[in-house]
Amino acid sequence: MSSGENFGIKVNFLTGRFVATCHNDRRQAEWPPHPARLFSALVAAWADTDEPDEFELAALEWLESQAPPDITASRAVPRKVVSHFVPVNDASVISGSWYERKTQRVSNLIVQRHEELVASCGEVTKKVEQIERKLVKEKRVEDQITRTGNTSISSAVAMLPDQRGKQERFYPSVTPHVAQVIFLWDAPAPKDIAEAFDQLLQKVTRLGHSSSLVSCHLTTSCPAATLKAGDWGNSMRTVRHGQLAELKRQFTRHKGIRPRSLPYTDTRYQAVTETEQHLEVKNKPNTAGQWIVFELAPNSRFFPAARAVELATVMRAAVLHYAEDPLPEGLSGHLPGGRPTAAPHVAFLPLPYVGFERADGRLLGMAISVPDAVTDDVRRAVYRAIGNWEKATENNALKLTLGARGVINLYRVRGAAALISLRPNIWHKSSCQWVSATPIALPRHPGPLGGSSVSQRAKAWASAESSVALACNHVGLPKPVRLEISLKPFFTGARPVGHFPAFKQNGRANRSLRRQLIHASITFPYPVTGPLMLGAGRFIGLGLMRPVHE
Repeated sequence: MSSGENFGIKVNFLTGRFVATCHNDRRQAEWPPHPARLFSALVAAWADTDEPDEFELAALEWLESQAPPDITASRAVPRKVVSHFVPVNDASVISGSWYERKTQRVSNLIVQRHEELVASCGEVTKKVEQIERKLVKEKRVEDQITRTGNTSISSAVAMLPDQRGKQERFYPSVTPHVAQVIFLWDAPAPKDIAEAFDQLLQKVTRLGHSSSLVSCHLTTSCPAATLKAGDWGNSMRTVRHGQLAELKRQFTRHKGIRPRSLPYTDTRYQAVTETEQHLEVKNKPNTAGQWIVFELAPNSRFFPAARAVELATVMRAAVLHYAEDPLPEGLSGHLPGGRPTAAPHVAFLPLPYVGFERADGRLLGMAISVPDAVTDDVRRAVYRAIGNWEKATENNALKLTLGARGVINLYRVRGAAALISLRPNIWHKSSCQWVSATPIALPRHPGPLGGSSVSQRAKAWASAESSVALACNHVGLPKPVRLEISLKPFFTGARPVGHFPAFKQNGRANRSLRRQLIHASITFPYPVTGPLMLGAGRFIGLGLMRPVHE
């Protein structure tokens, strides 16, 4: 963490769920985790050692003095809450007074060991070894629960689960769309504080219930904060100066075994409005825009998704043929000199039947995607080209000639499409997770994915992941928070990379570049609205992504 950057903590939920009850309703799940709950977990991790670190203590004292953090958390789906009747823990075997005496003796021995080590300049003397043996002995509790004769028969019988009283318990949980939450404080952390937290966060293993496993680490950015402290909104528990001292004081009372409540300061959090989020982040790629959809006639629905580039190329040629000169850059995709444009332009997208239980991957139609970023002149040029094409045919029945492979028939969809795969909302809907329907052509070659050595393969696959992240950045989207790549598809009906013909593009000095194809499942830190196409072939049928609908 560099000097001057804001201080943040990212919490990843390893099981994909967060289990914790609301402080004011045991039947309701808490989401997102309140800042006071995170602080309490940090304190517990710090205190759960024989000799708590003084630098970590200073870091906690620094954190409790900061203003409430911004929070980034996705939406979450609550799990149905059912009640559980749990046997009451037995308190007669290890009483509170016994526990207090044992704790005091252990604490005294720790102090003695520390003083002896200081006196001996860190050398482990015989006295230190003697103290450590006593410390090990004092920490043993087996004798208290296994030594025969210490427990009466009636007490032993009462310890059996079916003899103990039962209390109703609830374990509400949520499944967040993105299994993480980020807390960001509007303050840079001094270097020693950041280093102490980096060490402390490695000790935090859970947040909330013991089944809610987490991994935590530092971060300096909070993409699109969803909650900010304000004058109104929902109440959340935060910390204040003196929070650590209050937690210590309460622990001397409950000793970790008696009922207790978390001390906190009540802070109102306001949800960041959709308008404010648009000012802070871009939740649409520069490929997003309007679709003009065409349906293949029933007798022409025999092409597999692997033929997507071929059909897109023929469709593009037909539209350009009927377009009026001069061709605008946003339609042709080329500058006046013939070089490819770097600006968003019209894309031609075959639409496969994928992602459904019985999907077979056939191409059912085509879409001409007109990005929002193009000018009105480009839009008019597209509409006129389609109109000229339809006028040149009988009954607006369009034809695409594939040479020796024959002719396919299609027509423009007016109104709602009968086939679900041709409905734009299937491809445009906002979602955090997007999966490739046709493989992505990587903008740079990663090297041999099937290299001869393990290290060579690992390097190539890591490079492929970086290329997919680069492709997201190229269309104006953030770095994914989760990314899976494969030569096999993630969607039912989609085709493996090996089924697609080699995809080549002209590079420098007219050299032909063969692009590596890869399937990907991508999760963004916040919902993204489509349509989304990624990679070097995104304007001609490759890299078509479909949102995973919740």
